[in-house]
Amino acid sequence: MKAIKLASVFAVSAVAAAVSTATFAAEPVFTGTAGLEYQSNAEGSGESDAAASRGEVNIIGDTGLVYFDLDMESGPDGFDLDEIYVKQGAVQFGDFDGTILDSVAYNAGVEEDNDNAKEDFGDDLGVRYMVNENLTVALEIEEGTNVGSLAAAYTTEFSGVTLGVSAGYKMSDDVDNQLLTVGVKAPLGMATLSSFVRVGSIDDADVMNTGIGIDLPVTEQLSFAAQYYTRGGEANATNSDDAGLVVGSDLVDQGRTEFTAYYTPGDVTFYASYLSYEADDSDYSVVGAKVSF
Repeated sequence: MKAIKLASVFAVSAVAAAVSTATFAAEPVFTGTAGLEYQSNAEGSGESDAAASRGEVNIIGDTGLVYFDLDMESGPDGFDLDEIYVKQGAVQFGDFDGTILDSVAYNAGVEEDNDNAKEDFGDDLGVRYMVNENLTVALEIEEGTNVGSLAAAYTTEFSGVTLGVSAGYKMSDDVDNQLLTVGVKAPLGMATLSSFVRVGSIDDADVMNTGIGIDLPVTEQLSFAAQYYTRGGEANATNSDDAGLVVGSDLVDQGRTEFTAYYTPGDVTFYASYLSYEADDSDYSVVGAKVSF
């Protein structure tokens, strides 16, 4: 199948929105985090311990026709227009914060959340159609390219359990790109269990990735979270963690584990998180304090 150029699709959608119903102005909402943290690295890792700011401000606006999220954070990244898209009934199009394929890859609320097992096609531009409250289909594309992907995500709930399924196919005649993800979120006594499995192929390399996590609120002030991710299958050309590996070679020791404790006696949240990487037998920890607004 030839690669499909999507410029005309976006143009038609934009014209449709331009001649549609009236919009209304809305005051932007400011959210964010302020605080400090300190990272301690394992001996022999070659990395120095370091302090860092937790400063971040999100400016979120919704005019009824256009939604946007502007992120401002301390550090080299600075400003980032996280997403901005047009809403027209059941149709949305523009720049989204990731693909709908990841919407069912459920995880726990750990602090660092280094989710390398959620690799996908990298398509964050798109046209989405919400068939109903459970099913969304999309035509997605990576910015700066002309090869799109077809994606669908379905979620349902029963007896307190959330089940999600997503599938995607990248329309290229050069390599094999297809992904299937199944996610489950379920109550487990006081805790909530989250998990997902992703299988398929990216750039002709096999994918077999999983994640499992748990959130446990002990009291109103104290809670714990734990998450384990692992990438299986083969090394591919698009994942930065595979630098130096032969594309198509089997991946080994790709697990990442994180444990986080949160304590919020008042307005300030204190946290401590420990992360372990199997790939290079390294680990690090972070402690910090933050206020969310």
